[in-house]
Amino acid sequence: MKIVKFLGLSALVFSSCSKQLNITPTDQVDAHTVFSSVGSLNQGVAGVYANWREEYLIRIGSVVADECRIGLQNTGVSLTDAGQNLFRWAFTGTTSEIAEPWANGYQVINEVNLILAGIDGVPAKSAADALEKQQLKGELLAIRAFQHFDLYRVYAYSGVYDPTAYAVPYVTGTNIYEEPSRPQAGAFFTTLKQDMAAAEGLIGNSGALNRMGLTALYALEARVALYTSDWPTAIDRAGKVIAAVPLAPATNFPGIWTDNSTAEVIFKLSRTNQSGLRPGDCWYNIPYGVYLFAPSRTLMSLYDTTNDIRYHSYFATDSSLVATGQLPDIISKYAGSSGAQNLNDLKVFRTGEQYLILAEAYARSGNLAAAAADLNTLRGQRIAGYQPVSFVGAADLLAAVFAERYKELCYEGHRLYDLKRAGMNVVRQPVDWPQGAAAGKLTPSSLYYYIPIPQAEVLANPHIAPNNPGW
Repeated sequence: MKIVKFLGLSALVFSSCSKQLNITPTDQVDAHTVFSSVGSLNQGVAGVYANWREEYLIRIGSVVADECRIGLQNTGVSLTDAGQNLFRWAFTGTTSEIAEPWANGYQVINEVNLILAGIDGVPAKSAADALEKQQLKGELLAIRAFQHFDLYRVYAYSGVYDPTAYAVPYVTGTNIYEEPSRPQAGAFFTTLKQDMAAAEGLIGNSGALNRMGLTALYALEARVALYTSDWPTAIDRAGKVIAAVPLAPATNFPGIWTDNSTAEVIFKLSRTNQSGLRPGDCWYNIPYGVYLFAPSRTLMSLYDTTNDIRYHSYFATDSSLVATGQLPDIISKYAGSSGAQNLNDLKVFRTGEQYLILAEAYARSGNLAAAAADLNTLRGQRIAGYQPVSFVGAADLLAAVFAERYKELCYEGHRLYDLKRAGMNVVRQPVDWPQGAAAGKLTPSSLYYYIPIPQAEVLANPHIAPNNPGW
């Protein structure tokens, strides 16, 4: 398929942690020669997780929106792939940061499809093997659904869900010469939900937070339901997650971001010193010692700086940076530790998000009392001395939910996509504008409100048209 071919992925080899799968550019995988056991199959699936780069999507979601200020030294040609064009709303279909989510997403999908094509032929020598093989198949289907949903969030033709608008190709085969077109969103999500339903019938909770278990699948289903206005499913699945994984106590919350606690973590991507990309790399460049982005003043101003546990978990201030020509405020989420800067496991699903999904779904369903209760519960867990508040109607409550998502989920890959799915403007206050900027608003009619299909894909696949609005 051209969607992978232009990346030079027609001959794939899984990550160095697994030598089990060497795939030549054919359309079939012979499981008997690829995997000799369920154990080696497990290693191959681990390689899929290792190649998953959620950081690319997070960078676009944060930097294009209103979560950041650009660092004063994030300029020039020496700092390549540092997000300058994203922040300045000057990107194109050839910008590397625009191409990376597309390339990585379809790489992972291709790896999943190649394993699924041969998984039924992998010998299971015991009942335990058969159960593990079933679990692994469920994980692969869940990953395929997740990757396609992420690609939709970045590259969908319409920000607001429209079943007739163009989505992105949903790839389930291994034909590297295929030139897939863009399905309508309705058909796209039908296929995606089929993958999730099939996974739900196979998958269990293994207890490993770095693998997609049943609770993580429920969290994905809740997130998908939120984007497709399926409020009953959002309520049901978020409720299941909350019942299984409670919110972190305030004493444990800061440790989530230093990997000293797994409280309320549902699924995370493991990162090690061998990882090619670390979460903190989006904000701080280690070789140059440059902070690429600082937290936006607008975002920081929303917190109770004394009582909200999130403020000092997400941000830090180092006044000595001013003397080096940098901004004093730091994004400390995923800052790593001494000797391991920028290195933390990437948290993909947390219970805090599920409370906000539940609150929004209840509000949009007309159950304002339940929505307010969930929002107040989350705030009460994050803010010392918090007293529950009342809301005047659904509009007031929904505005509060979106404001809380801004505060709770910053730098986790939600902000831009939240604004777009609600048809809201991206608005930066003047204090957060880059030098030389004269305006700070993107509306749904603005070119840079949409992320283009990468130009390399457009050139390689004549069926991918149309590109997104304006591109």
